[in-house]
Amino acid sequence: MSPNVMAEKQGHQANEYTRVVACRRHGVNRRWYLALVLSLTLTGIILMRFWGLESTIPFGMTPTTIKDHSEVDIHKHLGHLSPFFVPPNTPKSLESGTPPGCTVSKAFLIHRHGSRYPHPDELDIIQDLSYYINNNSALFSNPQSTLPKAWSFITKGWNSTLDTDALTAPGRQQLFDYGVALRLQYPDLYSETDVLAGDEDRVVESARWFMDGYYGRDSNSTATLKLLGENNGTVSWITPHQTCPKWDTNFGENSTSEWQGTYLPPIAKRINKLLAKAYPGVQFTAAHIHGMLYACAYETAAYGIDSTPWCDVFKAEEIMDNEYEYDLRMRGFSGYGLPGEMGSVLGSLLVDNITSFLGRDDGPRLSLGFGHDKTIAFGLTTLGLASDKSYPPTGPVDPNRAWRSAKLMPFAGHMLWKRLECGGEKRVQLILNGANFGLRPTGCKSNEYGSCAFEDFMSTARVQAAVKLTHGDARWKDVCG
Repeated sequence: MSPNVMAEKQGHQANEYTRVVACRRHGVNRRWYLALVLSLTLTGIILMRFWGLESTIPFGMTPTTIKDHSEVDIHKHLGHLSPFFVPPNTPKSLESGTPPGCTVSKAFLIHRHGSRYPHPDELDIIQDLSYYINNNSALFSNPQSTLPKAWSFITKGWNSTLDTDALTAPGRQQLFDYGVALRLQYPDLYSETDVLAGDEDRVVESARWFMDGYYGRDSNSTATLKLLGENNGTVSWITPHQTCPKWDTNFGENSTSEWQGTYLPPIAKRINKLLAKAYPGVQFTAAHIHGMLYACAYETAAYGIDSTPWCDVFKAEEIMDNEYEYDLRMRGFSGYGLPGEMGSVLGSLLVDNITSFLGRDDGPRLSLGFGHDKTIAFGLTTLGLASDKSYPPTGPVDPNRAWRSAKLMPFAGHMLWKRLECGGEKRVQLILNGANFGLRPTGCKSNEYGSCAFEDFMSTARVQAAVKLTHGDARWKDVCG
């Protein structure tokens, strides 16, 4: 049909609708009008079902207008379980790199361990999915109709081969690669200095792989790796929560329970409906869906990007709804979701160490420390960085939220705090995961590269509160007990 004919037909339909309304207004042919409305409504419903569209979206969830996998890199939306990537600058308007006319005189690195296997409780959820599939092998091996391509793998059954907690091969590569990159990017900072790591296997191994990249194969004789205990008897800026009796890992779980109840059941309903013809009686639960999402993230962490079939069974917006769960968890037990001042107090030990090191003119030019996602999260919270006005536990999901753990603390995420010498002025700059991160939210005046004058930064209320805090003092006891 030509455009002109189509336009003419549409215009005729509009005029016809006007005449019908007019007739109704005058009491003429009401039955014909009602029949037309009913017919149009039914036609719309039929077409929506034919096209696979839902008539409504559960409140709070990501709208289904989001792009598909070809337009979204879902591996950048796996929350704190995302493989390392360099995000855009924050804010995006910032210039990248070191300001012209400035040199980097010192730097303080806080590096999260690389990609790891799941924690035991996470692996349990993945294995429950595996048990369901393999206990129903007669069903899944014999589809009654053609399966969607993304689900074809399931006919052979599926078993998890994941370990727990240990650093993975991609995790080792992430740390080695950054060791090489840092050495090449800042050759003048080279220092044969102590390397500090939290005493957790995956953290220690991460530090060693970084050292091999930075110092070379003789790294053990070039630099000394010192371990800092991760227990309730060791005061540590890497794991400050360990010596805070009121801190509870359930702060994270509690913050996600409502959201899980909001976004997981609709995914289970969609997948069961999708597979109903091929697998009559299939009954994946919300818990099984959770296992699939964990399998997507952790098989990626263990075997590399595009190694797992599980990521492809989800729509892009479903991955993003799962991302919000991870963000709620990280915010809940290591960020702004912690009760009262706990987040800012726990991160104060890190901020004090950063500013103390950058403020000294003597000693090594580079400080190297290795820890966890929480280490980075506490520091951001203390300084008021990546904060949001609201973060509702049941949505709606703000796609432009500041606290997005994939961008802030992915596997192998790192903060590089730099002291700059700029024509006689000392400045401080944060490079977060390879991108410039503006310091204006701390209260200092930042330039187009996100850096602030060092003294201005030091005088802000947030930094002053951090450097004045001492572990075990009145403020600490008020928060931690």
